[in-house]
Amino acid sequence: MRGVKVLIVDDDPELRAVLRDYLASHGAEILEGANGLECLWQVKHERPDAILLDLNMPRLGGVEALKRIHKFDPTIRVIVLTASIDRAEHEQAMRYGAVDVYAKPYDLEELRVALMTPAARRVTAAG
Repeated sequence: MRGVKVLIVDDDPELRAVLRDYLASHGAEILEGANGLECLWQVKHERPDAILLDLNMPRLGGVEALKRIHKFDPTIRVIVLTASIDRAEHEQAMRYGAVDVYAKPYDLEELRVALMTPAARRVTAAG
């Protein structure tokens, strides 16, 4: 993952810390945001290669952030992380540009591989 800039966006600071520590230990450069507005600021100013994005956040939720990210730069690889098991919500995220959707709890190694592997868009329920 050396040289890959990953933006982690989740309102749970403990979750961000786990993801940050794991991905950084594999060489990723990590950016963080606690809500959709911080996400968009990071996208515009830091230009991440990939984003791990929670759907349910304050101050501009994940779906709206996803729409704006895709409009700003459709080449950014966005992987949605969600506690929701609602298939319709997962499919909505895919329609707005997510390449993968992982239901919490998810496997950290699977996320790392997904960040690095260009793959067909899919919905994944990790468990």
